[in-house]
Amino acid sequence: MNDDKFFLTYNQQMRKLRNDKKITCQGSSDKKILVRAGYFNLVNGYKNPFVSGTDANGNHTYITNTSINQLQAVKKFDDQLRSFLLRYITQIEEETRTLTGYKFDECNNNGDIPWYDINAYSPNVSLQTKMNVICNAYKDLNNSKLDYVKFYMDHHKQIPTWIMVKVVNFSTFIDIVAASPTDVSHSLCHLYGLEDTNGHPNVKLLIGSLHWMRKIRNSCAHNERVYCLSRAQDRYGHSGRILEKYFGMLSRGYSRDLNQKIFDLLVYFKYYLPKSEYKQFINELKSMLTNLQSKIHPHAFEYVRAQMGIRNISDLDVLLRLPKDEIDYNKFDK
Repeated sequence: MNDDKFFLTYNQQMRKLRNDKKITCQGSSDKKILVRAGYFNLVNGYKNPFVSGTDANGNHTYITNTSINQLQAVKKFDDQLRSFLLRYITQIEEETRTLTGYKFDECNNNGDIPWYDINAYSPNVSLQTKMNVICNAYKDLNNSKLDYVKFYMDHHKQIPTWIMVKVVNFSTFIDIVAASPTDVSHSLCHLYGLEDTNGHPNVKLLIGSLHWMRKIRNSCAHNERVYCLSRAQDRYGHSGRILEKYFGMLSRGYSRDLNQKIFDLLVYFKYYLPKSEYKQFINELKSMLTNLQSKIHPHAFEYVRAQMGIRNISDLDVLLRLPKDEIDYNKFDK
């Protein structure tokens, strides 16, 4: 049986780190870190930035002078990044849900055609797809424990669109956007500047960006590592990086790498956030990165930066300076 499978006391875990992995871990303050975080969460979760190679037995070796404090610094950064990104994703999610519900009813005779009628959706979408969307929306509503959903179910004949759009799962909401009348997705694209080089609505970017937000939001909500999240392009060209206009304005390396990473989210936020909010977002992220950089080995920091998909920290300033039209919410209903 592998030694890693045996129960180890905290003191034995500390000796294992010192003797087997050459990671500094001694004294009551280091033990406290191990007790509070847990060996698996801290070491197995955040050792990769500090791996320098393997020994003759195939075991990882670590950067000289790596300490448990440095592993904790990466974990704290990831914890902070998780709550930081979640705050902005949920803000954008709430806004796009609200706008979609409004435009959906507007496109359906100001709500005369209800959301559970297949005629409320695009004629270009298959009947099966429409039925799946409606069924999933009903399922999400039925599973909801929210008081106002129960109130409408008990006292009204139907659930209004604005409640349905607010309550359904993020994935169901994205399917609703994709199946809605064309004016719904096109209005969102024009509002946020999600357009191709010819000024046409880039619906692929709209749906793809929302899906990547959903993926990251779910990872944040389940307390998973987020700094290293990545989604590769499959053999059919799906689920990879969406090469929109901003990637074309950055260094060529961004266009060559087809994997979606945290950096893709930073690009999507450029569309969805007003200029002042985006500036605040980038400045906060830079501050978090600078703080991490001061606490860990340079090679470990470069690993974290690369895993996030950021080729150079200065690219954050470049992204911030790239031209962007201000979002004009007052024109959404025109």
